[in-house]
Amino acid sequence: MIVRKANLNDLDVIVEFNLNLALETEDKQLDKDILRKGIEKVLKGEIQGKYFVCEEEGIVIGQMMILYEWSDWRNGEFIWIQSVYVHKDYRRNGVFKMLFNHVKEYCDSNEKFVGLRLYVDKENLKAQQTYAQMAMYENNYYMYEYMK
Repeated sequence: MIVRKANLNDLDVIVEFNLNLALETEDKQLDKDILRKGIEKVLKGEIQGKYFVCEEEGIVIGQMMILYEWSDWRNGEFIWIQSVYVHKDYRRNGVFKMLFNHVKEYCDSNEKFVGLRLYVDKENLKAQQTYAQMAMYENNYYMYEYMK
């Protein structure tokens, strides 16, 4: 298995993985056209973020997107991990761990980054256990949002 930065050739599989992710974790049906355009912006570099994919024998089996948040309190950026998905046939085989460690090394190797953050659905206990195993911890913030 290898981890690499995703490119436009990965667009279709990333769209498929994100559709699966929303359905499996939150029972949500996403609009495929809107999703595709959103992913395409990341892959084209129009958004400050990146997708990484894990592949085995040339087949993409997992993904992770990162975005950045400036923290004036820490004078640095947090890397937000989002859109984490591992194909169901490859789960519990270290795919997430490879993706996470790749992003953690990216974070640790650059002084401008102060840490990693992610959010997880309150009912997704498997994911919460996985994140705890990676030395991540629940912080003292609640997440609120306004949707237009």
